[in-house]
Amino acid sequence: MWKELDSWSDELNIKMQKRKDRYLRPILFCLKKIGFTADGLSTLKIVMAMMAAGIAKWNVPIAVIIFLMIYILDVFDGSLARYMGQNSDRGKFIDVFSDQAVYAVVILTLIWIDFVSIKALAFNLLAVPVLYLLVVIQRNEDRPTDWIIKPVAKLGYYKTPFLATVVGTVIGFWDLTLVHWTLCITNILVSLHIIYVYMRIVGKNK
Repeated sequence: MWKELDSWSDELNIKMQKRKDRYLRPILFCLKKIGFTADGLSTLKIVMAMMAAGIAKWNVPIAVIIFLMIYILDVFDGSLARYMGQNSDRGKFIDVFSDQAVYAVVILTLIWIDFVSIKALAFNLLAVPVLYLLVVIQRNEDRPTDWIIKPVAKLGYYKTPFLATVVGTVIGFWDLTLVHWTLCITNILVSLHIIYVYMRIVGKNK
């Protein structure tokens, strides 16, 4: 199941990258002229996330808007790197690291404002990065890289549904019950995926 899901995610990611790069060329041209770099955009995402976290305690809707702006920025950093001919495993790692950092700040912010079960959020905060690390190791043991590691797809299928329910709840579409159950189901699937990847790594070692 997860092997097929990861392969599908990778294939979809490549298709979306090509289409996105083509549509964003005018904007990428302007960003390059202004002096932005892909790494600069990735760093900006982390700074904005910290700002949003500081605001969330007093104004959740504004914090959500800032976080949404961050995810809009995420559309551009990879495309800008490819447009500028700076696409590399090192750059992909910085992109992935910034995304994981932003996601961690989102979860910590939800814990800080006591949005939903703190225990479930704390588990998710630990489990998602652990899963990503194991997936990177399992899938790239024998693959060449131009840096230390070769990053893989960002496992967005675990993050997006939960974050979408959070945004929908803040807007008023749903109540916290849906957020709670989405988080619980996500944690269960992530846990099963961790066990699966870990067993594959151990099995290969044998």
